[in-house]
Amino acid sequence: MFAFYFKKYRMYVAIAAQSVALSLSKQHGVRFNRLRRIFTSLIMRSVDARVNLTGTIDTDTDILIINHQSMFDIFSLEQVVGNDIRFIGRTGIMDKWPVSRIVDRVGHITVDQKDSRAIIKLLKDVKICKGKKVIIFPEGTRSQSGKIEPFEAGAKLLVEKLKLKAQPVVIKNILDVYNESSKTATSGTIEIEALPAVTITDNWYDDIQKQMNKTFSQ
Repeated sequence: MFAFYFKKYRMYVAIAAQSVALSLSKQHGVRFNRLRRIFTSLIMRSVDARVNLTGTIDTDTDILIINHQSMFDIFSLEQVVGNDIRFIGRTGIMDKWPVSRIVDRVGHITVDQKDSRAIIKLLKDVKICKGKKVIIFPEGTRSQSGKIEPFEAGAKLLVEKLKLKAQPVVIKNILDVYNESSKTATSGTIEIEALPAVTITDNWYDDIQKQMNKTFSQ
């Protein structure tokens, strides 16, 4: 447990430092983007984690549909996808400092589920991100049960309404490396697998959940 808290402390120091550094840099300038890459690597090293990507993330993919297990998912994905991405996350997590400052400076998308107009705002925000990869966690919350939880409707709505090219991606073993629930942290490699881009059919959303579950359990 000592190792977990030590690594968590190091990670949050790095996140706080990134928040300050991005606040002092020209938004999305050369220095800003270089700092993002540097701090992503620092955060990964703070918990002694590496990432291995299997498969290919298509360059023209609009939205990545990814299972969610930990806040550390975000930094693992930035390591393999790059920094030109926008995450969709709920208020209550992404609006707390120091994460909130990074969210604001980078332009990540927040959703207030208590707002009846949240879906309208979400559609608008994702549309604005055209040309960048948007990442959505379809379960709507972190799953630490060792399985992928049922998908909420948000990702399906975004893909179909905005006619986005979607690609599922599976994070497999992040909880073996950094687990907030059991408070364990072990040096290791996080395995991430990109599945083929989606072909939109009547049952496409159910189909990709089955594919992601199968990949996750392998």
